Amino acid sequence: MTSGSAAEWRRLHPLTVLKELGALAWALIAVFLLDFDSFSVPGDFVDLEAIGAVVVFGYAIVRYLFTAYRITDRALEVRRGVLVKSFQSMPRDRVQSVGTNTGFLGRLAGVTTVEVSAADAEDINLGFVSEADAERLRRVLERHVPAADDGGADPDAEEARTPLSALGFDGLIRYGLTDTGVLFAVAALILGVTLAIVFRWFVAPLAVVPVLFIPVVGTTSLAGFRSWLEDGRVRSEAGILGKRRSEAPTGRIQLVQVVRPPLRRLKGWETVSIVTGDIAVSNDGMQLAGRVGPLVPAGDWKRLAETMFGPVAIDEPDLRPSSRLTIRRAIVRGMVPVLALAATSLIVASIVDLGWWPAAAVLVLGASVVTIYGWARWRALGHAYDDHHLLVRRGVFTRRLVLVPIHKVQDLTITATFFQRRLGLATVEVDTAGLSGSVLVIDLERARAEELAEHLASVAARIALPDGV
Repeated sequence: MTSGSAAEWRRLHPLTVLKELGALAWALIAVFLLDFDSFSVPGDFVDLEAIGAVVVFGYAIVRYLFTAYRITDRALEVRRGVLVKSFQSMPRDRVQSVGTNTGFLGRLAGVTTVEVSAADAEDINLGFVSEADAERLRRVLERHVPAADDGGADPDAEEARTPLSALGFDGLIRYGLTDTGVLFAVAALILGVTLAIVFRWFVAPLAVVPVLFIPVVGTTSLAGFRSWLEDGRVRSEAGILGKRRSEAPTGRIQLVQVVRPPLRRLKGWETVSIVTGDIAVSNDGMQLAGRVGPLVPAGDWKRLAETMFGPVAIDEPDLRPSSRLTIRRAIVRGMVPVLALAATSLIVASIVDLGWWPAAAVLVLGASVVTIYGWARWRALGHAYDDHHLLVRRGVFTRRLVLVPIHKVQDLTITATFFQRRLGLATVEVDTAGLSGSVLVIDLERARAEELAEHLASVAARIALPDGV
């Protein structure tokens, strides 16, 4: 089962028929909702609803029988389709991650869904396969060895694991209570209940349920979270009734991102995630892929980064601030909507004979808020670099810290808006594989921006040389 045409095609687990029926649920619903009139034939009575259900069930079985996969020395191949045939081939050296997703019923039946992804390629989803086959797929694809040479589970695998982070029940509660999305959702729910009590708008609480649903589900999806380093891959899993697993090779890591929402930052916690070519930079949400430490002590990002890809010589105290002119830029930009709002207030106040004081209040309050924001923004901006890494910080309310291995840099762009050009400032945009605009070094003096871009470009080119010069 190792080479080209000699590799054996394997079917998925028979329970996959249930998943196929789920995909054909629309057909089953149509069969029972449409008003078929029963009709008689000589000596028989035919129920068209029953025939339709049998046809749909039979088609699900046929779809299962026409789906198979195999692993060759070069690729993972999948064929599907009854009326329309499809063939998908994913080169093994392009595989970025092999994840598994096991629901509650799947755990009872001993089956799981395997998700194989590669950068800039369509993912392959195999569901269901047995847990033994899922483990075998993971090990064969991640080790890049012939399938026949895989000896099964490594008895020393647990000893080879390097723990990264774990999230217990108390940690999950803290994560939820310090998540900005959850707080906004709870505030919206309280507002809805208040409107229902005071104005008898009883539909108001129901209207905010969807707002509450997304962040709460995102938080609970991290129950039982743990991450570890094993065989050169960052692995993570979470779930109580069902287990979802994700992994990514350390060699594919494009950057490490640290997110500190206001309450989490106040309590001395942060969230650490990694980004590969096929995992977008994610906010705190319900996506497991890329999570390394959902809730770790502030500053623990450096330990995690060094565990994953070696020493990191720079740290937050080394960050150099952006130009102080960024305060003026923020004030100028912020005063544009403030002046517009003050003018609107003046017009409305004149119509209702309130005089000029509402416009003055808007102007004073707006100018104060904009000035404080500009100063806080300047305090948050910072960057540091050496011959191996670039560290960038930004964000007033939600603080973000990004660590980029310089050898992952693929493109650099120096941009300047109208306001920046007038102040002699520029922004350096750093792109890695498939992550355009993910790292921005904002509001540097033009000379410093050019110096930074030249340094990053020369280091990236030098490291990329085959002789390592």
